[in-house]
Amino acid sequence: MTSATLAQELESAKVGFPDLHRDYGPVLRMVEELIGVIPNCDPFLEIWPPGFRTYNVLVPELLNLPSSLIGQGAPKDLVGLAMYSSSRAAGCMYCSAHTCSFALRRGANAEAITGNHTPAEAAVTAVAESLGRIPSQLTSDQVKEMDKHLSPEDAEWVVLSIGLMGFLNKFMDAMGIELEGEAIAAVQDLIGPTGWTAGKHLWDDDFDVEKYIAENDTDSVWRYLRVLRQAPAALRLGSKWTKGVSGRIGSALMMLEDQVGYGFPILASVKHKRAVKAIATVLRDNLDAEKTVVGLDVKCLVAMVFAKVSENEMLIAEAVQLTSSLAPAVDTATLVEVGDFAVASAEFAELPAGLNGIQSAAVILAKAASTSPSDVNEITIGTMAERLDPPQIVEVVVWLSVLQMLNRIYSYFDARIGLA
Repeated sequence: MTSATLAQELESAKVGFPDLHRDYGPVLRMVEELIGVIPNCDPFLEIWPPGFRTYNVLVPELLNLPSSLIGQGAPKDLVGLAMYSSSRAAGCMYCSAHTCSFALRRGANAEAITGNHTPAEAAVTAVAESLGRIPSQLTSDQVKEMDKHLSPEDAEWVVLSIGLMGFLNKFMDAMGIELEGEAIAAVQDLIGPTGWTAGKHLWDDDFDVEKYIAENDTDSVWRYLRVLRQAPAALRLGSKWTKGVSGRIGSALMMLEDQVGYGFPILASVKHKRAVKAIATVLRDNLDAEKTVVGLDVKCLVAMVFAKVSENEMLIAEAVQLTSSLAPAVDTATLVEVGDFAVASAEFAELPAGLNGIQSAAVILAKAASTSPSDVNEITIGTMAERLDPPQIVEVVVWLSVLQMLNRIYSYFDARIGLA
C-alpha cells in the first residue's frame, strides 16, 4: 500500500538517531535547546548526507547564531515572528509549530503570534507572509514600511530568517515529516484556534497531548549558557563544512563561477558575510557533480520547474544558465517543454517525450512539491518509489528547498529595486 507521505515511504531508509548523535552531537543538542526538541527531519536529511549538511550550514548562519541570542543583530522577537508568519503563509504546519515555539522562546508575545500586532510587528509580518507565498506577493511598499522600524542590516537578518524558513518549509511540507509530540503540546492551545492543525504531520492518531507539558518559556540566562556551551563544537563542524568558501562577495562569486560555472550574482546584494558564505557553500555542494546521486541534468530540470511555478524571472534565467553550464546535453526545447509542464493544469500536463525515467520522476515530484503548500499525493509517492531510490528523492526535495530559499531572498531584493 502506498504511504501517505514521502517521509513514511522512506521510513526504512532513514539514519538512526544514535548515528546522528555520534557524528553531529553538538549540532543536535544546540537545536534542541533552541526549540525544545531534536527535529524528526534529521534522520531523513542524512539519507543524502549533503542534505543534512545543507540544513546545518544554513540554520546557524542565516539566524546569526549564537550572536543573536545575546542581542546582536535584529530584534530576536521580530525574527521569530517573521519565521512563524512565513511558515503559516506557506502552509507548512510542521514549521509553524516549531517557529511558534522558537518565537515565544525569543520573547515574542502570544498576542503577536495570534495576530494582534504593534506597527513594527505588522510590518514584519506583512513582509514575511508575502514572501512565504508562491508566487511571492511582496511589494516595495511593504519593504518601505518595514524599513521604518528596522535598520537595513537588521531588515536583512529578518529576510534571511524568512529565506531559511523557505528551505525548511519546503522540505518539511513536501516530505510530510512527522511532528514531534512535544512540539504539538507546546503550541496547539495557542495556534489551534487560528486554524493550525498538525494535518499530515501527525502520524499517530492515538497521540495523547495531555501527556506532554508545553515549554513555551522565553529565553533565560540558563538557556543562553546551554546553547553557548554547545556552540563552539557546532561551529567547528560548520567551519569544516564551509572550508574553502569565503564570506567576501568577490571571492564567493569567483569560487562559484569556477566550481559551478555560474556566479549567482544576487549574492552581491547580501551584506552579511556569514550569509554569503553559507549560501555559497550550499550552492557549491548541491551542484557538485561528485556529490549528486540524481544527476546535475535532473537538478537543472527541477530548477526550471520551481522557477516557473514561482514565477521568478531571475530563477528562470538561472535555470537556463545552469543547464548550459552543467547539463549541455539537455537541449533548449526540452527545457522549455519542462517549464510548460510545470505550469500546465493536471489534465493537460504532458511530460517531454525525451526525458528518461529518473528525469521524468524528478520533474513530476518537482511539479507537485513546488507549490506552497505542496501537492504531493499518493500517486506522486507511488511514482517516486518505483523510479527513484531514497537518496535521490531526498536530494530532489533538498534542492527544491534551496530554490525556495533563493526565491524568497531574490524576491526581497527585487522589491527593494522599487525603492531606489
